[in-house]
Amino acid sequence: MASSSAARSTGPTDPEGTSLVRRDAGAEWLRRRIERPSLLGQYVLMTLGAVTLVAGTGLYITDGSPLGLALGAFGAVLVALGLLQHLIIRRDRANWPDEVLLWDGGVELVLHNGEVRGLSWDDPDLALDLVSRRAPAPAEREYLLVWMAEGKIPSAELSAEGFDRLRDTAVRHHLLVRQPRVSRRPDGLQLFEIRPGAAGRPVVAPTRAGEPSSP
Repeated sequence: MASSSAARSTGPTDPEGTSLVRRDAGAEWLRRRIERPSLLGQYVLMTLGAVTLVAGTGLYITDGSPLGLALGAFGAVLVALGLLQHLIIRRDRANWPDEVLLWDGGVELVLHNGEVRGLSWDDPDLALDLVSRRAPAPAEREYLLVWMAEGKIPSAELSAEGFDRLRDTAVRHHLLVRQPRVSRRPDGLQLFEIRPGAAGRPVVAPTRAGEPSSP
C-alpha cells in the first residue's frame, strides 16, 4: 500500500481490508457527545451576539450613544465567532472518518466526504495515537484513533477489538509503540503512540483494550 495523505477519488477495493470502526449502540451517542460542546457554543455565541447587536444598534440609532456603537460592534464580533464555529462543525462532519481499514501494508481512513487518507507501515511520516478511556453509559468505554498527520480530521471511534488489532499489528511490523502515560487503574486512560520503527527502540507488549498496563 502506497504512503499517502492526499485525497483519492475512489475508496479502497481490496477485499482483505479489515474494518476497525465501532458500530454498536454507543458509537452514535459518543459522536453526539463530542459535537455537543461545539453546538452549544455556536448557539450561545449566535444568540448573545444577535441580541447584543440589535440592542447596541437600537441604542446608537435612538441617541447616538458611543455605548450603543460599542455594544453593536461587540455583538457583531460574537455573531462572526458563531458563524466561524458553524463552519468548523461543518468541516468536522465532512472529515469525520466513516471507516477505518486495516491492510497488510498500512491503515486507511474513508472520510464522510468520500476522500481517503492512507499511511503505510514504512512511511517515515507515520504518526498515530490510540486512546482508550472511560465513557458514560451506554458507551462505557471509548477507543479512539487520532490521525496525527492531519489536524482537521476528527478522532475515529474504534471498536475494542479494532483498537487491539491496530496496536498489535503495529507491534508486529516493528514500529515504535510506546505508552507515555500509564494508568494503574484497570479502567484508567490508556495512551499509545505509534511512530516509525528504528533499531534499538523499545516496543510495548500488547495488552487488551481496557486492561491495566504494566508500569
